Amino acid sequence: MAREQQETTMTTINAGGAFYRVQNSLNQNSEAVSKSMQRLASGKQNIAPGENTASQAIAFGQKAELNSLKVGIQNANEVLQALEMVNNDLGILNDMVVRLEELNALGENGLNTAQDIAAINAEAGAIITEYAAVVARADWKGNDIFGGSAAIGFGRNVTGIADLDITAPVLTVTAATVKAGTGDAALLVDKAALDAAISAGGAFYNQVANTMSHLSSLKAGYSLDVATKMDVDFANETTELAKGQILAQAGTAMLAQANAQGQGMLALIQS
Repeated sequence: MAREQQETTMTTINAGGAFYRVQNSLNQNSEAVSKSMQRLASGKQNIAPGENTASQAIAFGQKAELNSLKVGIQNANEVLQALEMVNNDLGILNDMVVRLEELNALGENGLNTAQDIAAINAEAGAIITEYAAVVARADWKGNDIFGGSAAIGFGRNVTGIADLDITAPVLTVTAATVKAGTGDAALLVDKAALDAAISAGGAFYNQVANTMSHLSSLKAGYSLDVATKMDVDFANETTELAKGQILAQAGTAMLAQANAQGQGMLALIQS
């Protein structure tokens, strides 16, 4: 009789223990399924304030720098557009100097008539006037590029341009010397100044283009790193959700069986 009571007591305790353990597992799995659904709905890894706080802090810092890089790329792109305009103007100025050299060679012809000399003088004067006008209008949004002093930044922790300044290639030759064919020395000086401006413009352009390439690469790396720390892995989370749903169904079935054990114990007591 005592042995039967002991077996009944042990069976009852085990039945109750199974029920509560299954119920606890169901609760934990339900919480996991709920979090998976929240992650998939929000697209974020961390849905609670206390989840992966260190990773979140790092990601937020990188995201701030990433936003700074995006603006830096915009700045670099604008500088490239300005330099393309300037390089185009420098090409026009170079054509003008070449034409002045041709006119100077024409002026060296001692057989020129007064009418010829007047024509050379008129064209040379027009070119020199237009040359000065091209140099004067080489600005970007009201900022002078020739002889300017614009500082350009490209975002946090990226070296910018301290002084975007291209020395203005001012002409020293005159129409009078060109028509007389005596402008060789002045034209050599003017061509050297123009070549220096072209070289400086090209150097600035290459510097900004290289910086922009670096910024684009850095932006891609930061974007990937931030996404790794903050964005949900949809493939993995979908798998976890499916796993949780299967476990929920299995847990519900096991809970029914655990409850059935309790009913069996009740039937045993009643008998």
